[in-house]
Amino acid sequence: MSGYDNQGGFGSQGTPSGQTKARRNYDEQTLIPVTIKQIITADGDPTGGNDISLKDGRTLYMVKIVGCVRAHEQKSTNLTIEIEDGTGLVEVKTWMNEGDDCSAVANLRQECCQDYAFVRVIGQVKEFDGKRHIQATDIRLLGTKNEITFHLLEVAYSFDKYQKRKESGSGIGMGVGMGYGIGNMSMPKTMGANVSMDQGGGNTVNDAAIASIRNLGSQNDTGVNIHTIVQDLASQGYSEGEVRNAVSHLSNEGHIYSTIDENHFQFAE
Repeated sequence: MSGYDNQGGFGSQGTPSGQTKARRNYDEQTLIPVTIKQIITADGDPTGGNDISLKDGRTLYMVKIVGCVRAHEQKSTNLTIEIEDGTGLVEVKTWMNEGDDCSAVANLRQECCQDYAFVRVIGQVKEFDGKRHIQATDIRLLGTKNEITFHLLEVAYSFDKYQKRKESGSGIGMGVGMGYGIGNMSMPKTMGANVSMDQGGGNTVNDAAIASIRNLGSQNDTGVNIHTIVQDLASQGYSEGEVRNAVSHLSNEGHIYSTIDENHFQFAE
């Protein structure tokens, strides 16, 4: 496997001491399901910047891929895995913070270190020395091979959804990742927290859930348990059913993602 250093790679994750991390725009927080070929054939930034865009015009920030492990190399500070999905091969890199990662995160990562295992990866597309890779924020084994088919359906659905919004000329930058539409969500009984309406699509229970996960999730790396989210939003008048529906919807839309298990969630930023 190729060498790797901090320039444009792992080192770009942190924020220098004394500096305030700027809030990213919504497009940078959108998770897009893709195939590896889409990453490889994506267009680079003609201005010399860091943006990488799909052929349909969407800029790649957070992506999700599903594939098979072909090789892996584990070092004291990082893990590199080569993943192939039938359309191409890409390297996935992730930090290994010994002593900082909880045992559950370390175990999930270790389970993926086996050739021919099928895994799901969520992370950012990076380019270093002319070669693209994914800097992973979450990597885990598939629970069932049906997830392979489901992922390909998500890729197709994501493309079709973007094209329709592009043709209509509305909401191009909103929720262009995975999802089933905000129309499926019921409106809550109360207005809830005073939070931004952009990511929840104007549905206040969605916005309140995002605010809760962002606030509570910033306190640890393992994400927020669904029961904690339910308890946090109960004071705002939301029922457990409303909160669970909102969390499911936000996960499908790519605004949040599961971490150590299917009941812990983190904001996709």
